[in-house]
Amino acid sequence: MKLQNKAYVLILLVLLQSISIFFIITNGFIQSYASSFIYTYPLLLILFLNVLGVAAIINVFYLFSFLKKEEESIRKLNHSIEVIEALRGQKHDFNNHLNVVAGMIKLDKYVKALEYIYDICGKTDETFSISKIENVEVAAILYRKAAIAENKGITVEFDISTDLNYLTIEPIELSKVFFNLLDNAIYELDAALEEEKILTIDIKEDKEKYIIMIGNSYPVLSPELFDRIFEAGYTTKAGPDHGFGLDIVNRIVKKNNGTVSVESYESIGTLFTVFLPKSKK
Repeated sequence: MKLQNKAYVLILLVLLQSISIFFIITNGFIQSYASSFIYTYPLLLILFLNVLGVAAIINVFYLFSFLKKEEESIRKLNHSIEVIEALRGQKHDFNNHLNVVAGMIKLDKYVKALEYIYDICGKTDETFSISKIENVEVAAILYRKAAIAENKGITVEFDISTDLNYLTIEPIELSKVFFNLLDNAIYELDAALEEEKILTIDIKEDKEKYIIMIGNSYPVLSPELFDRIFEAGYTTKAGPDHGFGLDIVNRIVKKNNGTVSVESYESIGTLFTVFLPKSKK
């Protein structure tokens, strides 16, 4: 049954229930002011009214559940659109790479062309490792954020060896974790003055948990800041409305029985690691 038809059925049930309540109230009003006139509804009618009321309540809950599923589908569709946009950008990049290779071949630079192809193949394998992830929201975020980072001159390195198929955390909450960690890393790298800027995204698993590591090659944090950066309102960024991203990450991870930690080393950078439990099913 289509959503429109279900809505009509629900409206009809609620309308019939309202009319029934109106008659019941009217009967009670008449009995209150005319004690000599007492009218009772037949048993079948009373039973019908009760069944009608229960059916209306069930349909209301069913409609709410259905709308929630529709909202989930719309969110996945929006993420899918982001993936398509990212793939379009990659297609444009690949066309440019092919033109470069064709130009090298025309100039008889075969060795250079071969080296260039090998380099591009390595990057392609890294990018398409995202396809291992079955969680649509997470895959869309990774595609989108990687495209944004590369447009800012940031090198993105992937190491994904899991499909995240047995997560216990809700997709919308996991999306918030990735959003805030990646936005933070991209912001810091974009503001850094170093020529080489690297964003690393590692997603692995063991028997009991998933391990998500987001690293940025700059800046390097002092150990005194490891705890403070997770405090609400603490930030090194200029302007208002900053300093809440890592606090959100910390609260979501703890709510889902996980942990988050930060490490920072010279010549390596800063690494955020999130541990999330796997479902026992």
